[in-house]
Amino acid sequence: MIKIMQDIGFKYQERIIWKKPEGYIRISRRRGVLIQHPYPLYFYPDNIYEEIVVFKKDGNFKPRNKEESKIDISRFQREKWYSNVWEITNVLPNNKLSKFTAPFPEELARRVITLYSYVGDIVLNPFTGTGTTLKVAKEMGRDAIGYEIDLELKEVIRERIPVNTLFGEEKVEFLEREDAKRLSSGMRTKIKERLENK
Repeated sequence: MIKIMQDIGFKYQERIIWKKPEGYIRISRRRGVLIQHPYPLYFYPDNIYEEIVVFKKDGNFKPRNKEESKIDISRFQREKWYSNVWEITNVLPNNKLSKFTAPFPEELARRVITLYSYVGDIVLNPFTGTGTTLKVAKEMGRDAIGYEIDLELKEVIRERIPVNTLFGEEKVEFLEREDAKRLSSGMRTKIKERLENK
């Protein structure tokens, strides 16, 4: 992926590791597979680390809303944002958003948006999923654009990003391609069949 990004003009800046805490690991579904089937080839390790890779593009960037976007240094220090390892609790497996998707916590999106964008910027999420990034970007005064190919997540995204606010209606637009798919139901069926055949 790093080479692809470099080929299209982006420079690698840094890598942040998101570490899920021990409490999350204890309730993870992955370890349950071997517990239910204690035989070779049923081992699925718990994913306790995920990577956030940061790229930047050269150019003359002039930030808008500089003071409004100022980072809270006491929080930065207290929560150890300065480290390249962030310990943030994941969305729990029993959460309705996590049943057949892989959502990440709002706090993760909040940190990344805080550290790499200004109020009024546009946040692009090419893999929208359940809409976490769009929701947080909107709450933080950024505009957001998201893409998702699974039509079954459309209602979840609508629910998470309400259009009515204290100041009236905000523009939230859903455009649907003709080739969009309903992936979640098919995935659920395949997972169920696979588990029944073991």
